[in-house]
Amino acid sequence: MPRRGRVREERRGTTILFKAGRVPATVDEMFSRIFWRSPLLASEAKVFCEELVSREPSGISTKEWKIWIRKRRITVGQFYNMIRGLIGAGIVEKREGCWHISSGFLRELEQFIIIYTSLTNFKHRLS
Repeated sequence: MPRRGRVREERRGTTILFKAGRVPATVDEMFSRIFWRSPLLASEAKVFCEELVSREPSGISTKEWKIWIRKRRITVGQFYNMIRGLIGAGIVEKREGCWHISSGFLRELEQFIIIYTSLTNFKHRLS
């Protein structure tokens, strides 16, 4: 009799991968550092996040992706790469079948800064 695989709860980690260089000073620069291989995806990700912010608290339904790619004239693969990059950076999350701006992203960055400054004794410049 064949064995069944164990069903595990999916656990998503957050990985922030920035291209090395100067510190981003604008939103455009931030997205271009996250999507450093594709300027098109950087601009599409910015527009997508702006749309998410404007549609909070309801978010964008995951079923609306076909409408989005038709409206923005991008391919399915480009849309999935954009979403994967935004999820991987921790900026976007899926809750109850809708895309939302991540509620925990800023807390994670703040905690990272606290831990890093305690390790290195550097002073952060956040106000």
